[in-house]
Amino acid sequence: MATTADLPAVVVASLAMPEAGARVITKAAGIPFSALTWGDPSARPLVLIHGVTSSAAIWWRVGPALATTGRRVVALDLPGHGRTGHWTGRPRFADMAADVAAWVRVAGLERPDLQIVGHSYGAMTTAALPRAGLRPATIVLLDPPVLPLDVMAQLVEDPSERTYDDLDEAIAAVTAAEPSWTPGDVLAKAESLTEVDEQAALAILLENGDWDGGLADLTDPATDGVEVWIVKGEEASGSYLPDAALPALISRLGADHILTIRDGAHSPQRLLIEATLVALLRALG
Repeated sequence: MATTADLPAVVVASLAMPEAGARVITKAAGIPFSALTWGDPSARPLVLIHGVTSSAAIWWRVGPALATTGRRVVALDLPGHGRTGHWTGRPRFADMAADVAAWVRVAGLERPDLQIVGHSYGAMTTAALPRAGLRPATIVLLDPPVLPLDVMAQLVEDPSERTYDDLDEAIAAVTAAEPSWTPGDVLAKAESLTEVDEQAALAILLENGDWDGGLADLTDPATDGVEVWIVKGEEASGSYLPDAALPALISRLGADHILTIRDGAHSPQRLLIEATLVALLRALG
């Protein structure tokens, strides 16, 4: 199991005292995208994309930690989520990718050395970016779900995924559902549950059919030449990427580009932050 001994000293120092990101708003595709930023604005850009019902705040430790490695890290709130809001009724992966690509360009992040990490729904969106005309140097998919629609629909009833009007109620629900999470992760998730547009979350979960881990988009010729990695948890520990789905992904990406975090769940950045950062730094190079 990875520990702080496996990480650069600057990353370890950041984990001890994570820096709060600066808020920026960039209007693109008619949407006022809100994002958190860390690091030197002139450094190599790294975009972080969250999953459904979450927000940029999920990266509260990952963002500042990766910024210490000489990157400008930008974590955005997707439409219908966080402080971006402005749900446009476009839940499909390709549509969200088109909006994100527009934001990347307006934000001045479309550089040859651009890297993007997406988690869950954010991973599905990230996988669709090349087909939307945006070709980052590196794409990292963090536990992209391979789940049938009927399983995705069950998440609608999950108390840690539904919307709340009251922050204290949301904190209580998340704490009860995830008693091992840190207070910072509980707060980040609870705040996102009070911000998310309920119709957005429902549409994303119910209108994308079966989730394939981004395989259909990754096999599109538009992705040829883009370096793609998958960082995943273990199925027995709660990963949404089952072992049965791996052969097809390995055939496309190569076994050496799929990194498994031992004992990792669907969101390993919450409970196994050191191991997650070790894997992300390996993928990002």
